[in-house]
Amino acid sequence: MSILNTIDRTVARTQRVSAGTRLDGFKSIGIDTADIDLAERSASSLPRWNLNAFDVPCVKVGDVSFSAVTMQESVSLISLLVQKGNAPHHIVTGNLDHLYRLEHDEEFKAVYRSASLVLPDGMPVVWLSRLFRKTGEPVLPERVAGSDLLFELAKNSCISGIRLFLLGGAAGAADGTREVLEARYPGCVICGTYCPPRDVFDTQEEQARIRKIVRAAHPDVLLVAFGAPKQEKWILRNKALLGVPVLLGVGGSFEMASGKVTRAPKIVQQIGLEWAFRMLQDPSRLWQRYIGNDLPFLFRLLVRTMQEQRASANRSARRGDR
Repeated sequence: MSILNTIDRTVARTQRVSAGTRLDGFKSIGIDTADIDLAERSASSLPRWNLNAFDVPCVKVGDVSFSAVTMQESVSLISLLVQKGNAPHHIVTGNLDHLYRLEHDEEFKAVYRSASLVLPDGMPVVWLSRLFRKTGEPVLPERVAGSDLLFELAKNSCISGIRLFLLGGAAGAADGTREVLEARYPGCVICGTYCPPRDVFDTQEEQARIRKIVRAAHPDVLLVAFGAPKQEKWILRNKALLGVPVLLGVGGSFEMASGKVTRAPKIVQQIGLEWAFRMLQDPSRLWQRYIGNDLPFLFRLLVRTMQEQRASANRSARRGDR
C-alpha cells in the first residue's frame, strides 16, 4: 500500500505541543512535579509546529481535512506511532456532530489541527467526501468508527503486544469491555481500566489521580471515553503529562462493547442511520444533538458545498474563455 510504504520515513515527524499544554504555569494549576518533569522531557525533544505525523492523502469535508485511510491502515499507522514515535500523538474520529461543534468551539478546533490522524467515524462524512468529487480526486475509502477501532486494536494487540488502557465510560463499562476483549482476543494486553467518578472529575485531586494511574500502567494506547468534545479536550490538555505514545477518544464505545447499550445492527450502520438508532434509545439526551443541531447543519453544509462547487466551475469556465 502506498501509504504504508511511505510512513516509515515520516513517522518520526512529530506534532506541536499546543497552547493547552504550555509548561509555564503548570504548578499554579495544581499539576505535580512528576507531571511537569514528564511534560518537559516530551516537549524538549520535538519541534513545536509540525502538524502531521504521516504523509497520507487528506480529503476535506466541511472545514476538516480527514485522513483517507482504511481501518487496517489506521491500525498499522497507530502501531507505528507506538513503535517509533518520539512524542505523544492524539487521533480524532470525526463525525457530523463534530463538524457542527467545530464551527463554534476554538479549543475543539485546536484538537483537530494538532491531530496526527483524523479518521471518519460517521457514514455521512464518508458520503460527503464522495458527493461532489470529480473523477480522479481522492475520497474517504471507508468508515473508521472508534467503536470498531477499539476491537481492531485489541485484535492487533494479540500479535504486537501493544498495551491498551481503557479510561472513562459509565460505571463498570470499561471493566466489562476488558472482559469482552480478552474473551474474544485471548492474548490481547489490556493493562488497566479506570472510570473517574463524575462528581469529583474536575477537581485537581482527581485529575492528578487519573494521571498517576495511567502513568503507572505504562500503556501504549490510551482509549478515552468521556464523550465529545470533553474527551478530546482532556487529551489535548494532558497528553504531554502521561507518557503515552497514542491517545484516542472513543465516546460511548465502552457501553456498546460491554453490552450496557445495544449497538445498531450492521445494516443500520451501513446505511448511515446508527445515529437514529442511538437517539431512539436515549431521546431526551440525543434529540437536540441530532435533530436540533446536526441535521440542520448537514443541510447548510450541503448548500454551502454546492455553492462552492458552482463558483469553482464558473471560475474554470471564465479561464477557459480567455
